[in-house]
Amino acid sequence: MIAQDALLDAVRALGATINDRDARLQAELLLAHALGVSRALALARLNDLLAPEIAAQYAANVARRAQNEPLAYILGHQEFYKLDFSVDRRVLIPRHETETLIELALARAPRESPTIVDVGTGSGAIALTLAHHLPDARVIALDVSPDALAVARMNAARLHLESRVEFRESDLLEHFHDSFDLLVANLPYIPRARFDQLPREVRAFEPRRALDGGDDGLDVLRRLLAQIEARAKRGATALFEISEEQGDTARQLAQQILPHCAAIIHRDLEGMDRVLEINLNLMRHPERSEGSRATNRRFLTLFGMT
Repeated sequence: MIAQDALLDAVRALGATINDRDARLQAELLLAHALGVSRALALARLNDLLAPEIAAQYAANVARRAQNEPLAYILGHQEFYKLDFSVDRRVLIPRHETETLIELALARAPRESPTIVDVGTGSGAIALTLAHHLPDARVIALDVSPDALAVARMNAARLHLESRVEFRESDLLEHFHDSFDLLVANLPYIPRARFDQLPREVRAFEPRRALDGGDDGLDVLRRLLAQIEARAKRGATALFEISEEQGDTARQLAQQILPHCAAIIHRDLEGMDRVLEINLNLMRHPERSEGSRATNRRFLTLFGMT
């Protein structure tokens, strides 16, 4: 079969599942994947005859995508913050929205040898991106899933960052006994009752454990908030990705569990609530003077958190 004909067949097959514009782009990406070349080079070869085995592989991958399997799983990788990460069904696919968390983390990390912990690292996208951009940082990446950690370690090797990130199997901070300057986490935050309403390519293929946040979507965040005070350095910051519907609830939850902290919600580029920031500089310490506490109260008033 001529590559051009195979491509047109793929566009028609995908058009029943996704919109026409995306169908064309994804059909081209799948063709490039089957040929083992860049998309530009694949398009330059549309008049070539496809070898039978390549045509068969292409048709099989198009069929997978037509059944809603995520494109990133078929291609085996996903770009995130200008780095390329291997992904498969053991981990969530890194998403553009999470780049808001990265931007904030890069802005909040201390300049001199910060200790950063990434809770629920999954593919390692957050931890490895921060390690790439913060060469003096000590980065510890935690996940309860050995399968996810295997993917994260593979990505560390892929990006030549294996000496920069320490991976540990841990249920939240259970096996993190250090103290951190910066904590980042993209935790499960989908309310359980809404799981079946997710797009099929999410609910049928991505790991449910990494999505299901319990009854209100905040069960895992609630558990982690209860653990961070004992492991935070003075002046530490914690950043959590949340859904666009959880901003006020997540901020109130943080202030209930950590009543002497400053909690702020940041929006993503689409104007949606996306990140909960907690400033742990305001935690109550026995040695603090009453004057310091008064300063803290003024700070909370300034941010409308009293």
